[in-house]
Amino acid sequence: MTNEQPPKLPLTSHNLTEDKLHILREHFPEVFTEGNFIDWDILRLTLGSNLESEDVKERFGLTWPGKRNCFQAIKSPTTATLLPDREASVDFDTTENLYIEGDNLEVLKLLQKSYLGKVKMIYIDPPYNTGNDFVYPDDYTESLKTYLEYTGQVDAQGRKFTNNSDTTGRFHSKWLNMMYPRLFLARNLLREDGVIFISIDDTEVAHLRKICDEIFGEENFVANVIWERAFSPKNDARYFSDSHDHILVYSKIKEQFTIGRLSRTDEANERYGNLDNDPRGAWMSGDLTVKTYNAAYDYPILTPSGKEIRPTEGRAWVVSRDKFEELKKDNRIWFGNSGDNVPRLKRFLSEVKEGMVPITLWKYDVVGHNQEGRQELKALFDDRGYFDGPKPVRLLQRILHISNVQNDDIILDFFSGSATTAHAVLALNAEDGGNRKFILVQLPEPTRKQKADGTWEETEASRAGFSTISEI
Repeated sequence: MTNEQPPKLPLTSHNLTEDKLHILREHFPEVFTEGNFIDWDILRLTLGSNLESEDVKERFGLTWPGKRNCFQAIKSPTTATLLPDREASVDFDTTENLYIEGDNLEVLKLLQKSYLGKVKMIYIDPPYNTGNDFVYPDDYTESLKTYLEYTGQVDAQGRKFTNNSDTTGRFHSKWLNMMYPRLFLARNLLREDGVIFISIDDTEVAHLRKICDEIFGEENFVANVIWERAFSPKNDARYFSDSHDHILVYSKIKEQFTIGRLSRTDEANERYGNLDNDPRGAWMSGDLTVKTYNAAYDYPILTPSGKEIRPTEGRAWVVSRDKFEELKKDNRIWFGNSGDNVPRLKRFLSEVKEGMVPITLWKYDVVGHNQEGRQELKALFDDRGYFDGPKPVRLLQRILHISNVQNDDIILDFFSGSATTAHAVLALNAEDGGNRKFILVQLPEPTRKQKADGTWEETEASRAGFSTISEI
């Protein structure tokens, strides 16, 4: 005999609309607005329709001059092709890693065919738009040929190459017009359990968060990591000395992303002790109450000293009365040295099999700082510093671990810069024998810097004979 009741059958028919909305959200998260409504205008733009100005309605969200053109850039097919460079390659016929020189918008479009839904992790360190950064032109009619001409002083039309100065009109708009289509296409490349990490500072983090909420879906936001990139304050700062950057983390589908746990540290293990000489070894105690109130779990507990204790108002014990008695009998309840404290649950170090959950504050002594990244590159280039603010390898190694990248997974970085992402992938493969592959993309951005008066300033890299970043 059994007291189990047969499962109840639903009294309503299957909700096909909910299924379709779920599919739509997975593939077009950018069309869902506040309140879970569909923005039909954005859906039409995404699918290639054009909107007249009178069609636009006011609604919650981030908008800027040129946003509509972003969708034009996304849907416009590219005529660019990838050409192999055997002379500059290493093990061309056997390597599975790719380093691509070109406009990353064009490259992302080309990758859609072969890598759609295949990339496990994306890391990018885009221009921070601090007022001196090179921001890719937002004239979507321009091709790679035009970008190559930007490596000189003027383009085919005689226009002077310039950085995105903070005195330029549409300063933020130019940056958003550059980022939006690239992030949109990048999302398509992610696997369903994939994840993207984006480094940024305070200048554009608010805007980046909003467009990522739109492109990836607000529900797929994972974390805003604070990285302590500087280890000493700048006393010449006018207000505050900035010591941190942000790293925004978004998943393709959050429910399918499994975050990688970090190895336990000696510092974490030192938090465990053995105050009662338990033969099972070191332990630490945890709270036995929860914020969710449940009357069945609100019962009095009698301490060894005879004191009666109940959960604080609005809280309840985390286990039932019977389960508590089992734990108490097994010496897994700690009442303090005096025997009359609020009961706490003992958690044994020997039973902690999984790693540590990552936190959102990353200190420089754990993941490195900007100076460490610079010294790493100088060690590779005979003490020459060819890059400004390169990321340290330890930072990318932390990101790879948290991304939970496994053997044969693909990692993409389409703002390659100093190629720290590739360095970290190769180091991880060497460590565990994995075969993770990377795809790096870098525009042939000139190494010379243009000054405010329009003249060009030589850099350490240009003096060494490198005309573009990708050459390095």
